[in-house]
Amino acid sequence: MDDYVLTDTSPETAEVTEVTMPSLTYQVIDGHVRHVGTLDGQDAMRQAVEKILRTERFVWPIYSDQYGNDLMELVGKEMPYARAEVGRMLSEALLADDRVDQVIVNDITAVESSVMAVKATVYTQFGKLNIESEVTT
Repeated sequence: MDDYVLTDTSPETAEVTEVTMPSLTYQVIDGHVRHVGTLDGQDAMRQAVEKILRTERFVWPIYSDQYGNDLMELVGKEMPYARAEVGRMLSEALLADDRVDQVIVNDITAVESSVMAVKATVYTQFGKLNIESEVTT
């Protein structure tokens, strides 16, 4: 999120400077908002990524139709199809956040006949995040 700051108010030399605002958010611990502090930067981004991965898209009316993931659509699907789709779905969900620049799926491993472990690298404005998630098919 960018704001603009007027650095000089005299008409002859006035300049406008673009400033990136912090991503300040409340800290969530075990799914509950705690009043023990706030997070910013990479910590806030890690929390945002975790929340996107835990939120099913189109279910909660408080979120836009661009927020969350479609991974529940893989439940009951064959493993080859799910393996092909999980990377796309993960990238689509995370790239909806304008702070995420790129998502690279590094590894998809079958843990059980209906569970995949997915490892990915998420490149954000605040640095690189390595994530791991399990997806049930």
